Amino acid sequence: MKRLSLGILGAVLVASTVAFASMGGWAVVTVSKIPDAWIAGKPLQLSWQVRQHGLSRLEGLKPTLEARAGSRRIAGTTWAFNADGQKGYRGTITFPEPGDWQVTINSGFGRSRAVLIPWRVVDSVTTVRGTVEDHLVKIGVPAFSEAERGRRMFAATGCVTCHVHRDVGITGELSDFGPDLTDKKFPPAYLARFLADPSIKPSTDGKRMPSLALREKDIAPLVAFINAERRRVTTR
Repeated sequence: MKRLSLGILGAVLVASTVAFASMGGWAVVTVSKIPDAWIAGKPLQLSWQVRQHGLSRLEGLKPTLEARAGSRRIAGTTWAFNADGQKGYRGTITFPEPGDWQVTINSGFGRSRAVLIPWRVVDSVTTVRGTVEDHLVKIGVPAFSEAERGRRMFAATGCVTCHVHRDVGITGELSDFGPDLTDKKFPPAYLARFLADPSIKPSTDGKRMPSLALREKDIAPLVAFINAERRRVTTR
């Protein structure tokens, strides 16, 4: 049974890949360090990388950053960075009022973009001291579960580029290229190793899931989300 499960995992996740040279005009946008929520009026800084086919890091782009809440739309500022051996892009955006704000990063490379699950933006009535997370606890904003963080990481890390997951609700540029992961479950330890290093599974027909340089703190929530129990509604 374990061998069968691992075989299914390889067949499912290897097919997500992006060694598809004929489809050169697309990329994976991977956003790091997304918060559970944010505070209105306080600038939020995001960092991300853009990889063509999920493999080759792209430089010299002019990305844009925007957020929407209902009919409201705001724009942020972006720039390229090169610090401590790391390269990529950063941007800041300030939410003018509380609400559920959905952030979109347009990569500047064709139609490739990152659409994030809406953030809870809360009001601040006191000066923020310490971390934003500390402040959110003080004003009664509950923390997300590990699986909920994984749901948000599924969008932020670029999994939606090639995969559909019903519980995420965001359609990526090539979301029908990889298999639907909504009802899939895998051995947790192997899934964690695979996400950290997809090369542990030999390529098939020249296709391999790319490594997005995921951190351990990103992988654990993704495993929790992908393997989470989901309520099924039955009809008679």
